[in-house]
Amino acid sequence: MPVDELQLKGLAAVVVLLLCGYIWLRRVQHKNKLERQRKILCKELILNNRVKLANAGVDFNRLVDLVRQKILPEQLEKVIGMLIAQPVFYDIDDPDAHESLEVDLDSDSKPDSSEKAAADSEQDQEEQPEVFEKMGPEKEKKWLRVAHNRFRRALGEKEITERQAKLRLLVKMVELGKKAVEEDPEKSVDRKEYELSLWDRFYEDEYLDLQSE
Repeated sequence: MPVDELQLKGLAAVVVLLLCGYIWLRRVQHKNKLERQRKILCKELILNNRVKLANAGVDFNRLVDLVRQKILPEQLEKVIGMLIAQPVFYDIDDPDAHESLEVDLDSDSKPDSSEKAAADSEQDQEEQPEVFEKMGPEKEKKWLRVAHNRFRRALGEKEITERQAKLRLLVKMVELGKKAVEEDPEKSVDRKEYELSLWDRFYEDEYLDLQSE
């Protein structure tokens, strides 16, 4: 009888060990499955955006390193979005530059949009006023007219017709312009205030114009 009890305890111990081993093995398999799925999703994200990433000059080896460091697909998607996003700049000292006052709502652009923007920039060359510490009334009107023309051109290129979407584009354009002014370390406080007031006037004029449509 004591022998049978000892054998029973030994058998129970073996069963417990086997059960623990099975649970551990299942957890490892599940973890490996999730890891494979993570790598596949990350690989698909990179491949689906490979053209945009290449055009942005992104180092693919660094993206692979991020995958090896166990970055999540959601995190990688945000990283890729930031890498391929097209920055928008505004320099009031050179408003005829290709990037100035050009606002993109997404990273995709039409094939001929850059050529059209360059042609429009040349067309506005003669009427764009030079910016001084404070412009006179006529030059201010010219500045506002050029800004208005480029805002309307952006609406046309994006095929925006809904009023709320137009207002969102207007707010974005003004925010970018003001941000560029505020972050310019070479401008004096008085000049910044003056340029910010121009953006405020531009916003008020365009807002009223949109509301009257």
